Amino acid sequence: MTRKFRIISDALFYTAVLLSMIALGVASANPLSGTSWQLLEFQSMDDQVGTQRPEDPALYTMQLNTDGTVSMRLNCNRATGSWSAEASANPDSGHFKFGPLAMTRALCPPPSMDESIAAQSHYIRSYLLKDGNLYLSLMADGGIYAWEPAVEHYATAKRPTAPEQGGPRNWEASGAADQVDLREQASNTSKSIARYPNGTIFSNLGCRQVEAQYWCDVQLFTGGPRGFIPAQFLKPAVSPDGSVAMGPDDSAMRAGQGQFDATGKIPCAQSAGQPMTQCDFGVARAGGGYATVVIKRPDGSKRALFFSMGKLVGADTSQADGYPEVQSSKQSDLHQIRIGNERYEIPDAVILGG
Repeated sequence: MTRKFRIISDALFYTAVLLSMIALGVASANPLSGTSWQLLEFQSMDDQVGTQRPEDPALYTMQLNTDGTVSMRLNCNRATGSWSAEASANPDSGHFKFGPLAMTRALCPPPSMDESIAAQSHYIRSYLLKDGNLYLSLMADGGIYAWEPAVEHYATAKRPTAPEQGGPRNWEASGAADQVDLREQASNTSKSIARYPNGTIFSNLGCRQVEAQYWCDVQLFTGGPRGFIPAQFLKPAVSPDGSVAMGPDDSAMRAGQGQFDATGKIPCAQSAGQPMTQCDFGVARAGGGYATVVIKRPDGSKRALFFSMGKLVGADTSQADGYPEVQSSKQSDLHQIRIGNERYEIPDAVILGG
């Protein structure tokens, strides 16, 4: 009897081990397993609710652990529970469910989205990975929670990627004790071109592994020398709208095809001494303050203005224009732009949306 019981016990033990190994295999194959996110916005299907965005995305984070548990920060509260996902034929989408969440009940200062997220988590039924973001949809078209990669997760990523591969468009210098060196080549022994303090913003021109270290090809965001910085001293830069811009900027291409996200009128003047009038415009946005604004000037011609991270970075000037000087200043949320004798006033809302 004892021997029989021992055989059964051993069988149950090895069955449990096997099931655990299978569960771990499924978790590791799931594209969401081990990822971290921060809340970008809630897109309600109810026009009276509209789109809701947290004042600080870093106050709303979600860690989808490989063991099937979830850890969430919801403003001043914390929540833990379980999650599961089943990919469709395309692993970038599929079914998604949260188990019951255990949540602290502190009273967070308004406005806060902690209670609504906790209450609605039970009704989430599907996921979609698109342009580097995660979209969790409620049943019956109740709405969509959009999450962007948490900066902390990507800052420690082992394989930083270029925007064309879904990586961030910009890096921020971070983690250096004093200043970070921009080097001619991807090597610690290469000549230092310049030194930059933490917080400096760079354009992401791609990264590669050299021996056991990842190096990123970068250029100062506002223009300057191009070189290499170790990935460990870089983190994805947060744009003026609070998001991390991921993937390629397609705003200029869509603007050229007339695919605008919004149209309207802005104050403008084409000649010196001319009073400001109203010009038609269209804007194609690529998120994170990346946008191309096409303006129809009073004489019927068009002027394109290019923005990155909410700042004017160029215009479609040409030799026919005499390559006029491009100037931009900002008062409150209004961009005041001069291109030779031309003048334009563009609100942040045109560039950032919302």
